[in-house]
Amino acid sequence: MTFVAILWSLSGSFTLTVSDFVVRLPGYMVWVAVLYAILGTIITDWLGRPLVRLNFDRQRYEADFRFSLVRFRENTEGVALYRGEADEFRGFLQRFEDVVRNWWGIMLRQKRMTYFTSGYGLGAWIVPSIVAAPRYFRGELGLGGLMQTAQAFQQVQDALSFFVQSYKEIAAWSAVVERLAGFERTLEGVHHAASGFRRVEGRPTQLTVAGVDLNRPDGQPLMADVNFSLRRGDTVLLSGSSGSGKSTLIRAIAGIWPFGRGEIRAARDARMLFLPQRPYLPIGALRDVVSYPMPAEGVPEATLREALEAVGLPQLAPRLDEDAHWALQLSPGEQQRIAFARALVQKPEWLFLDEATSAVDEATESRLYRLIRERLPETTLFSIGHRTTLRPFHTRQLMVQPSPGSAAAVVELPVAADLTAEYDPLMRDEGARHHRRW
Repeated sequence: MTFVAILWSLSGSFTLTVSDFVVRLPGYMVWVAVLYAILGTIITDWLGRPLVRLNFDRQRYEADFRFSLVRFRENTEGVALYRGEADEFRGFLQRFEDVVRNWWGIMLRQKRMTYFTSGYGLGAWIVPSIVAAPRYFRGELGLGGLMQTAQAFQQVQDALSFFVQSYKEIAAWSAVVERLAGFERTLEGVHHAASGFRRVEGRPTQLTVAGVDLNRPDGQPLMADVNFSLRRGDTVLLSGSSGSGKSTLIRAIAGIWPFGRGEIRAARDARMLFLPQRPYLPIGALRDVVSYPMPAEGVPEATLREALEAVGLPQLAPRLDEDAHWALQLSPGEQQRIAFARALVQKPEWLFLDEATSAVDEATESRLYRLIRERLPETTLFSIGHRTTLRPFHTRQLMVQPSPGSAAAVVELPVAADLTAEYDPLMRDEGARHHRRW
């Protein structure tokens, strides 16, 4: 404000006479500074607006490139077996070219803006000298006054040019905001598209799925009117063709699938554990992997060792304190055994297995199921699987029945007379040798 007042007093008045009409503009240098800043802001925005999109794309291209490298690192064996190195290299090269091309566009755009902003800054000294020159030549303004006018003009213009000077930072900030806003819009779209499920407090000994409809994210129906109840200690097998929605049903029970509607009744404090087909193994100490998601500090080491030995991984028991990327070191079958060890450690009340033994042989699968039924007799077991060898370990069987052109249905098959008879001897045989190691 001080320099505005100084510039106003040094400017005098600008008088324009047109015929008999006289226009007098006091402090005209202040208005010239405002007009100069407005013009500079408009040109800066015109030159720099593409920077917002370029910065947005920079984050996307770099993220895609980094993700592809990580994904390649985690799947090196599969790529090598397929002899897919050349194809992967072409993909990396294309993504890196996107990064380079985007950076080149950013540099060219910033170079143009630098040319303009540098000239704009120099013009803040030239423009006031030219505008005030007529008063200087008429003797109305001395040399000192002319210099003071130029300095005051430069200070006022500098205060009004924050947008011009900070446009590069504003463009980068706008790209981040737009990326986050797009993420938020996507989440809102998901919430609007999904009517959701009603999760109702139920009895501690029962879990009920009532009138559940499951949809794909695009709204296509998967299952319709699913109804069944699980009681404490039940052993239920859900089978059906691939892609029929079996895993999606478990996701809905877990509360991580919002696309659908219906009611799921369970106790809020029910201890549930879900074992997917591909277990998640965090990077770190093996004891943290086995106890996940429980803190390893609260689990005795003897319990962890015994669980590993029970599932057939005694060679890992001495390595509990070893840090590694276990998902890359262990085979899929060993990873699934780790998941069963977690079940033994955590002793859940409700255990959901989504093809959790697909990577092990049938003999190992039988041993794992016998182990669970022996160690966790009160745990409700809900399995998804295709193998007929799973049937003897379950007393109930649900089947997904597809319907051409409409959603599939889940029906409960009648209990076969020989199902329980086949299951009981298995349990008796296992109980007789439960101390024997694999």
